[in-house]
Amino acid sequence: MKTFLLLLSTALFLFGSDAVTTRYKVKLSLFGTVGEAKITIAERGDEYRMIVEDYATGLAAKISGNERDRMVSSGRIVDGRYISDRFELFQRNDSTVETNRYFFDHEAKTVTRIQDKNETVTEREFDIMSMGIKEIKKKKRTQKTKPLDFYSPYDALSVVLNVPKLLEHGGRVEIKPVGLAKKERKLYISKPEGEALTVALEQFDYPGIVTAVQLDSYELKSDDEYGVLIGYNSRGGIDEVVTKETYFLIGYGRIEKMDEIRVDADEIFSQ
Repeated sequence: MKTFLLLLSTALFLFGSDAVTTRYKVKLSLFGTVGEAKITIAERGDEYRMIVEDYATGLAAKISGNERDRMVSSGRIVDGRYISDRFELFQRNDSTVETNRYFFDHEAKTVTRIQDKNETVTEREFDIMSMGIKEIKKKKRTQKTKPLDFYSPYDALSVVLNVPKLLEHGGRVEIKPVGLAKKERKLYISKPEGEALTVALEQFDYPGIVTAVQLDSYELKSDDEYGVLIGYNSRGGIDEVVTKETYFLIGYGRIEKMDEIRVDADEIFSQ
């Protein structure tokens, strides 16, 4: 679920020092609701901060080991663009806690990743008392610091906030956001128009969606394919996302908005 949610942010129009939190339910076509997500974006002056939290529910929680994820994008707003300074991805389940932090140096055009992973592993040892092999669970911690082999001013969350700027001249934009997946990959962004938009809007169930943006993490083989479609309402907020991405091996994915509330921006920046 986390890979899909990394492609999802919210793009409401915020004025001055303001913030909004939107809740979504995550569904798979064969199993119904498999989780929930909460997405908050705050702006204060020329700063922005986005927090995405998700957790699996029901059968999905059992299969994933009660998976919970938290993603945080922080940075500055420069000439209408959201420029990342730091991106954090926290992942947790019953056996593993992993944190990946990405630090951007825009002058040097470098991004450094710091990984901290704590996991429970099963090791086999010879037990002299029983004269046999015994399985023992142990805690293992791994820490790594490594510069990425590419530079981008955008992370996996801020890139969606930048969609209006990236597509202001139309066409299909190719970009490689930081933190999109463990194996960093390209993202192709486009905005369906004309007949293609009509077809795209037919994919959504949520009422009030007026336009869409298409995100693909692979090269499409035909014009009627898509990876992810994001549905926007007339205020610029995201109401629904549908996907045919291959990481949903057991059905198509769908994220539907549940509700949204205004929150205090200073509180979000203090988290």
